[in-house]
Amino acid sequence: MKQEAIIIHCPVDRCEVCRERTESICQKLHASIEENDKTIVLTEKNRGLLHLWFPESALPDDAPWYSDGWESVFIGPDNGLFHDLDELVDVYCVGPYLCFFMNQGDTHQVRYMCIPIVRTSLELSLLNDLSSEFKSFLKPISGVREQATGQQSRVMKEISDYVQQHIPEINENTRTRLSQIAAHSTNILGPLIPILLDEFTEEVYFDGPDTAVYFDHQKFGRCITSITYSTDEVPRIITFIRAESNLHLDRGNPSLKMELNLLGIILRLSASVPPLSTEALYLEIRRARREPFSIKSLIENNTITQEAAAILILAIVSRLNITITGGPGTGKTTLLNALDMITPQWWRKIYIEDAIESRALVNQHQVRLQVNPVDDRHKMLNKSEEIVKCLHRSPDYLILGEIQTAEHSQALFQALAAGLRSIQTCHSDSASSLISRWNIGHDIEKSNLGMMDLIVTLERPKPGESLRYVKEVVEIRKGMKDGLLEFLGTNVLYDSANPKVIHWAPDGVFQNLARSLDIKNHEIVISALIEAVQNCNETIDFEKLSERMWSYGHPMKFTGAIIR
Repeated sequence: MKQEAIIIHCPVDRCEVCRERTESICQKLHASIEENDKTIVLTEKNRGLLHLWFPESALPDDAPWYSDGWESVFIGPDNGLFHDLDELVDVYCVGPYLCFFMNQGDTHQVRYMCIPIVRTSLELSLLNDLSSEFKSFLKPISGVREQATGQQSRVMKEISDYVQQHIPEINENTRTRLSQIAAHSTNILGPLIPILLDEFTEEVYFDGPDTAVYFDHQKFGRCITSITYSTDEVPRIITFIRAESNLHLDRGNPSLKMELNLLGIILRLSASVPPLSTEALYLEIRRARREPFSIKSLIENNTITQEAAAILILAIVSRLNITITGGPGTGKTTLLNALDMITPQWWRKIYIEDAIESRALVNQHQVRLQVNPVDDRHKMLNKSEEIVKCLHRSPDYLILGEIQTAEHSQALFQALAAGLRSIQTCHSDSASSLISRWNIGHDIEKSNLGMMDLIVTLERPKPGESLRYVKEVVEIRKGMKDGLLEFLGTNVLYDSANPKVIHWAPDGVFQNLARSLDIKNHEIVISALIEAVQNCNETIDFEKLSERMWSYGHPMKFTGAIIR
């Protein structure tokens, strides 16, 4: 894997005896600074120090003992990290931590290490004391049920107050940093917090006691860690999950899916315990980005092409019935949320999810309902029932999250038959597989399939890697026979293998819609939207664009006039 960092090993006497230094300039450092797109790491093994310069910082004039602009971290002279740095791919800060990513031979995985940011051996010693002795100076609480984030805030403040009282010479920044790290160590998920804080983390996996935690990273794909939990620690994790979710997780209900807000990070946890799991606990943690991907960012990271984006913008703004499908981890919910962000402000949108993965949007009318997970045996709030109840909630658009069971599918098509419009996700590897599943597995009448408009398929070509993309957009072909809706098959509107060509079917949803609106050339709107998407680098407000499209009477009549 391409190295994103430059390593410079400094001698014991620093620059005084270094052969790289001539005319008062470190030639190796000077050459590295000229690249200025890579992180620079200066090592001092005898002093146990790492000095780091990050590309987003001001360029340093010289070595860290002569110049400002460096991040210096004490790790101790005997730290094995010094021997591993030659395999370094990248390093960056996440909160009060320094995260390292190393090549791992031919395993197609990247090795991850994390250390707390401490400047001196005294800071490290103080941090160790605070982490091991925090219980002796924390104030007792009773009769109060604390959520994890509130508990972390309280513990951090009490540790900070303790340090200020006993070691007043420590400045506020150092006190806050050390208190934060020590507070994290009090939580059973503490070792995972640096990973969970990282905006590049996608999903974290724990396969059972005494097995190493691993995770998927947006840039580096699958990363392995040295973090393990023992058999004795697993019950604490289970207790934590029960307390945070207020849901059952036991032999009577051995699997659970929940949302957890931890330190401002939205996480979706899926846990399994015996008798379902053969080990004490299986745990998957999916992390939501603080800033969700927009259509623009999905284009930039090659998840979607400009042509596919234009089709989907037109589809959602026209309130078509859209199903986003793909395998696990292909980015279905990410795409759904990106499309949700571009809908007009005046729409009343109702969300029905078992784990809240939608986003609260500013100045939009949102009703967000949370039902019990499909595998909760004690469930009282049923997704299928809530979908049907939406007939009396007057939504302009339904966002249904994941459609999982036959009951969900039947409720979905019942709602569509009643005139509701919706977007949802569903697991399948193609539109044809999904239609077969609905028809054969979920007993949806073939004629009713004509009520769906569009099926979008995403693919993740290589497991563990971050690349995902929209593989195809399929429209449902439909007609009328004896006054009844008829399902006529599918048409591959967009294929990633030939992205520049859009194949319109005469009996597809877009041409049918154009005829109903007396539009002679429906391709004008797609051309206008492709132009809008091509101008993404000029800040386009897609929400205002969708509102502008409706000002033409219907989005299909839109001809240009981009709002910036």
